[in-house]
Amino acid sequence: MTIEVVMRRPQSSEYNSVRALIETVANETFKDLFAPNPVPLKFEDEDWPLAWVAVSDEKIVGVIITNQEWVSDLWVFREHRRQGVGSRLLAQGEAEIAARGHQKCCLRVVRSNAVAVKFYLSQGWQIAREFAHEKYHHAMLEMAKSLPEKLGGAF
Repeated sequence: MTIEVVMRRPQSSEYNSVRALIETVANETFKDLFAPNPVPLKFEDEDWPLAWVAVSDEKIVGVIITNQEWVSDLWVFREHRRQGVGSRLLAQGEAEIAARGHQKCCLRVVRSNAVAVKFYLSQGWQIAREFAHEKYHHAMLEMAKSLPEKLGGAF
């Protein structure tokens, strides 16, 4: 099932909603990895104006942030997954990266996050390497995807 979403940049009045979405999804996804503590998130230098949000019924339901050739963050509320929101956000991020002139995009994902790994594989991403997180030492995957040259004009 696909829901209708509008893809746009967040307004400054929505930055707290974006932050809350990321905190909620991160704590749901990684609660066991960091138990008994909350997921250590830092937002001091987030560049919210560069994010893309997926909005459904006037509610932000997902967000993607890119930096150079990297997908830095991709978060979707649990109740809006498997409805095309993540795919649309990822396509938006890939288009943005291609528009910067990069021919490849990259991301990092926690290896034990099997749902996310499967999602990225289904979107044409490949596992480039496995490594230990530099601070927390849990297993991570770096994934990459080659971008078609024409993708850059999508946004």
